[in-house]
Amino acid sequence: MKIKIVFINFFLLIIFYLFVDLIFSNFIFKQSVDHKCYEHTDNGKFYKMRKNCFANMRMISSIDSFKVYTNNDGHRHSGKKKKTKSKNIVFLGDSQIFGVGSNWEDTFVGVLEEKFQSYNFYNLGVPSYSPTVYKYVLEKFYQNKKIYIEKVYVLIDLTDVGDEIRRWQIVNGKPNLKNKKVFAKEQTGFSKFKKDNFKGIYLISSKVRSFFRKLKSKNQKDNKNEYRPVEGNPTGGYIYTDHKILTGCNKDKKKNEWWECGDVEKGLIKLEKKIIELSKVVKNLNSEFYIIIMPWPGTLNFGQTVFNWENYAKELCVETKCTKLINLFPEFRDLKNENEEWLKIIYLHNDIHLTKKGNSIIAEKIISESF
Repeated sequence: MKIKIVFINFFLLIIFYLFVDLIFSNFIFKQSVDHKCYEHTDNGKFYKMRKNCFANMRMISSIDSFKVYTNNDGHRHSGKKKKTKSKNIVFLGDSQIFGVGSNWEDTFVGVLEEKFQSYNFYNLGVPSYSPTVYKYVLEKFYQNKKIYIEKVYVLIDLTDVGDEIRRWQIVNGKPNLKNKKVFAKEQTGFSKFKKDNFKGIYLISSKVRSFFRKLKSKNQKDNKNEYRPVEGNPTGGYIYTDHKILTGCNKDKKKNEWWECGDVEKGLIKLEKKIIELSKVVKNLNSEFYIIIMPWPGTLNFGQTVFNWENYAKELCVETKCTKLINLFPEFRDLKNENEEWLKIIYLHNDIHLTKKGNSIIAEKIISESF
């Protein structure tokens, strides 16, 4: 009899919780929840961030999930409602601007927003975007907002070289993926109903999964959880883990199909062309134009004996008449020379994206160079 009562009470408790979660999901927490906030458009030829989305995103297996909120325009933001200010700043870029691996407050855009509260900060970065997309995104943003933008920052790094060649092209005036890539399949039927109406369950289960991932990571003793040595060749190019080449031909195309003979040169030329086009849009908006560059771990470790990203960016800044080149190479290089733990301090676990400290270094540099 007691077992029966316990079972009934347990069943009623579950029903009550589901009812509360249903109310919470539909009337209190109206943002969509997911493990990613991507939305595919144009029959899979383009992707962007969904509007009003909340996700515990985990894009890279070696790092933990991080919280992502998007606003009414589908741009990453703090998740908090803020009063609109009179001055506006726009950031363009890929996953480095987006802030992969970091909660908003730990990204350099988030740090700047907290410090300069008289500005509206718009983070238009989306993972795996490149300059071909930046121009389109900025134009669409201005068409929708019709606001004066005081400063436009664009961060370019070595991924843009590859993405310009292998990922993005212009078709009928719009950026299109050369090969359709589904980042997150759209959920339908019962899966969509469950996700939309029982968000509490999703949020709790996400926390539980994150806890066990951390526990597993601490207990495992294999090399996957250790910081791997920085790999690459002495050219100091496209270097880290499995990505091993920037110049010349890639002999091991099975490991890395992004790069073929001559592709790098084509990528650099196309990148330059697209940044010049972007700079003209910025000039027409009467905005200040800043180019940001930062090194990858391999570049710091092996130098730049064949191709020099700093020199390339300096020439690009001159050609586009940019307001200033914000170069993070000296700061990162100094930290490497001063601290043997530089890899752990600046970069996420076995990755090219930044830690909280790495982000803060960029924020400090932006402040000193452009505010």
